[in-house]
Amino acid sequence: MAVAGLLATCGFAAAETTEVKTPALSLEPTVVTAQDAGAPSAPLMMALDKIGAAKPLQDYGLNIYGWVEMGYTYNHRHAGSHEPIAPGPFNHEVGNHLMINQIVLRFERLVDSKKWDVGGLVELMYGSDAGRIHSTGLGWNGTDATDDGSPADEFRTFANFHPIMQFDIPQAYIDVNIPVGNGLKIRTGKFVTLLGYETIDPRGNAFYSHSYLFSAIPFTHTGVMAFYSFNDQWSAALGVTRGWDIATEDTNGCAIDVLGQIAYVPNKTMSFYLNFISGPESFGDTSHYRTAINPIFVWQVTDKAKLGVEGLYVYDGSFQSFNDSFTGVRVSHAYGDVWGGAVYGQYVINDFVTANVRLEKAHTYLTASTTNFYEATLGVTVKPLPKDPIGQNLSFRPEVRYDYSEDHVFNNGGLNNRTFKDQLTFACDMIFTF
Repeated sequence: MAVAGLLATCGFAAAETTEVKTPALSLEPTVVTAQDAGAPSAPLMMALDKIGAAKPLQDYGLNIYGWVEMGYTYNHRHAGSHEPIAPGPFNHEVGNHLMINQIVLRFERLVDSKKWDVGGLVELMYGSDAGRIHSTGLGWNGTDATDDGSPADEFRTFANFHPIMQFDIPQAYIDVNIPVGNGLKIRTGKFVTLLGYETIDPRGNAFYSHSYLFSAIPFTHTGVMAFYSFNDQWSAALGVTRGWDIATEDTNGCAIDVLGQIAYVPNKTMSFYLNFISGPESFGDTSHYRTAINPIFVWQVTDKAKLGVEGLYVYDGSFQSFNDSFTGVRVSHAYGDVWGGAVYGQYVINDFVTANVRLEKAHTYLTASTTNFYEATLGVTVKPLPKDPIGQNLSFRPEVRYDYSEDHVFNNGGLNNRTFKDQLTFACDMIFTF
């Protein structure tokens, strides 16, 4: 239905669409468009062009594309059982097994900011990641596997893991551009969150594994958003949604939250972003608010070197007491909070290889005491055929990651029920955009 709606609305817009480029992470930080990934050589549209089907789509500004991601994670302590590698959700691949993470197909039409225009995006996903991003009403009931209402919900450690391969609709929305000033875009439907340096779309990330901060924020929202650029330096987004990962069913009635972003780009090399969200989010609770503040700084130091810094603070007044996931003891806190920071570094060695580093600390209430996580990840992005029209869409991302916690939270695949304070993993994924 969403695809049909998007196709139908294309008829109300002019045949040619002009994409409005925005700075990285600005306004829509988690949306990587086909143009960003090299649309002229996208194999699917090239194949459609061979049979004469691409031009009618292009006349309406409609683009169809997607990607496949699969990877392998090795834990030096893991026995290769079907127990997940903790923590995560995106970091707990089934130990020492090849995973088909995402098979994604998108139907997309970008709007022109200079006139009345209608567009949107529909995204379909199948794979192991789909079960980890379900929203309520689309495969998730709003709680984690322990169902205790604890802050562990925010890290979604073991939710929706079986069956491993699942289907999801991460995004399905309509965009309407109103030619006011620099263009006012109104988005209605289900869309990815504005929060976070990392994204659900693997093409926008430096690593196969994800940060702890990524798992502590929402993945998607359902609601209405407005996007507006005041000038070349200042832009903003503001809207209301049904809550964190809420779709067709709500966990606390009809309560809504406020989601927004303020972006400041002083020059071509620096960008500042302040993402925020606030509203009642806890199961069956409309009197306590959860508020998240997410500042991000990006600096293109040189043509080859890039630095990114992310901070996150999540406050939830409803986390005044909960059952300890490990001991079952009732724990009381005056408040609940999750906070942390991450630093990213990137250096382009040549057309074939880009080096990446990530350093992170994350704090949360997972047990009767607070838990602090630390991780360091080193990796490279390899494009073996950067000049080939088809081959440039292929990339590999090998990495080595070390995690440390002040508590025993890392498992060894269920062997002897042993847990550890640290964990060393080696991983690599393959992404092919089509």
